[in-house]
Amino acid sequence: MANVTVTTAANFIPEIWSKDVKRATEANLVMMPRVNTMFSSDIKTKGDTLHIPDLSNLTAGDKSASTDVTFEAITEGKTDLLIDKHKYAAFKVEDIVKVQSAYDLMSLYTEKAGFALAKAMDTSLLSLYSGLSQSVGSAGSAITDANLLTAIQYLDDADAPGSQRSLVIKPSQMKALLLIDKFVRADAVGYMAQMSPIVTGALAKGDVQTAKPKGYFGQIYGIDVYVSTNVVTSGSSPVSTHNLLFHRDAFVAAVQADVRIQSDYNIRSLATEVVADVLYGVAEYRDTFAVRILT
Repeated sequence: MANVTVTTAANFIPEIWSKDVKRATEANLVMMPRVNTMFSSDIKTKGDTLHIPDLSNLTAGDKSASTDVTFEAITEGKTDLLIDKHKYAAFKVEDIVKVQSAYDLMSLYTEKAGFALAKAMDTSLLSLYSGLSQSVGSAGSAITDANLLTAIQYLDDADAPGSQRSLVIKPSQMKALLLIDKFVRADAVGYMAQMSPIVTGALAKGDVQTAKPKGYFGQIYGIDVYVSTNVVTSGSSPVSTHNLLFHRDAFVAAVQADVRIQSDYNIRSLATEVVADVLYGVAEYRDTFAVRILT
């Protein structure tokens, strides 16, 4: 009698499906909490454009005896924030799938729809690099300490406050930073962690942080560094990577209609349709408060 093999006994060997699913990986979304969103309340009711007026500094003059003061003639500008981005994510699940599937696909895909909208908002802000007047570095090259210091100088020259600055980079540039000896070698850094331009341990801003924001890498020269694959790239041979160093007021974002999730039953399809959407706008607010670090 021939042996019973996995081939002859194939009908008796079950195929098992995992109780869990292999979820698509999600990029670190870091921009919205780090830009100016204070104007959202101004556009919540009606309108498609928010005008934000400028306010200039005055100039001090010398007063001479028996001479009238000179009054400044000031013509102010404005920043226009257009609420022109209506993003959605949608899916449709037939009844037979809901009945026979071992997975709660409605819940799983609803979660993914929320992420799709959040990623779209993050990308919109990162794409504002294209309007910046200040840039350092070159395409296809690694980030350097010298270029980083030049970018910081640009912000200092513009009187950007030292707090609320962020550096958002691709993972490849995190690697480049860690390959710079002065940031990681003990003989270059010294024996105290707070002396290092990069603080990657539990210390940050002199305090112990038990929970760090998603994508948080550490600090360099007192600036919070975030890593995300969502940083915009363009071109080829070499690819241009548009990392950003910026102060919070470099960019503005306003959400006119928060993320909403709506569902409807389609009787012709015998399926449930789900649509998530959000209405928002982004704009460059203070051009000199941001620098593109091209790598």
